[in-house]
Amino acid sequence: MVNATFEVEDHAAVVTIEREEKLNAVDTATKRAIVDRLEDYQTDDRVRAVVLQSAGERAFSAGGDVAEIPEVDYSLEYFTETWDELFGTMRTLDVPTVAKVDGLALGGGFDLLLHTDFVLAAHDARLGQPEVDLGIVNHFSPPKLLQQVGFRKTMELLLTGETVSGREAAEIGLVTDSVEPERLDEAVADLVETLVNKNPRTVAQLKDGIYASANMAPDAAKEHLERVSLRAAREHDDYREGVDAHLEDREPRWSVD
Repeated sequence: MVNATFEVEDHAAVVTIEREEKLNAVDTATKRAIVDRLEDYQTDDRVRAVVLQSAGERAFSAGGDVAEIPEVDYSLEYFTETWDELFGTMRTLDVPTVAKVDGLALGGGFDLLLHTDFVLAAHDARLGQPEVDLGIVNHFSPPKLLQQVGFRKTMELLLTGETVSGREAAEIGLVTDSVEPERLDEAVADLVETLVNKNPRTVAQLKDGIYASANMAPDAAKEHLERVSLRAAREHDDYREGVDAHLEDREPRWSVD
């Protein structure tokens, strides 16, 4: 059974985890279904952003379905390989991903937001990685946390398993922004509207370039992005259309091919 729903409206795809009674824990079948749908969105011109959200207000996601672990004789590989596939698919997806976080984001749910391009959280959300208390050496969180919040906070979050609020998460750079719970839907809608009105090709190139740069020395990253930029200007009319629209004081008319 797949515990998620999918819809596309106004150039935004919305993936909703629907397992409120289990704090939106994500089982293997649901992870695979989300991967399949994201792969479909990659070639769907209607989709210019993907929103990840969950049913109810108690939890964004409490992580993976721990009840599955004994069913596969405690094979950690089985439990994590679908997370790895999901995170890899999100990384290579041309369109930006946005997580709407209210309630708890723990374990795999915490890793999910770490691998999302934009994260908007309610001030009172609770985010953390408590897998140390399950005897699990988490391998998804450390690299992302080191990039996003630095060494000291990474050590604190992973070795203590304690949570931080959405407000604190925004202060330390763990999430994009934090808002009052009643404003979360509005904040997500505003961000998505901004994203879907950008040039899809430029957004895709920037997203890929930023992720590639994260694993490069600064000089190498600059040279890589310069090559991408110059090639894009030669091969597509986006640069010309953007400049002309600015000079003519009008909205750009982006072509999608």
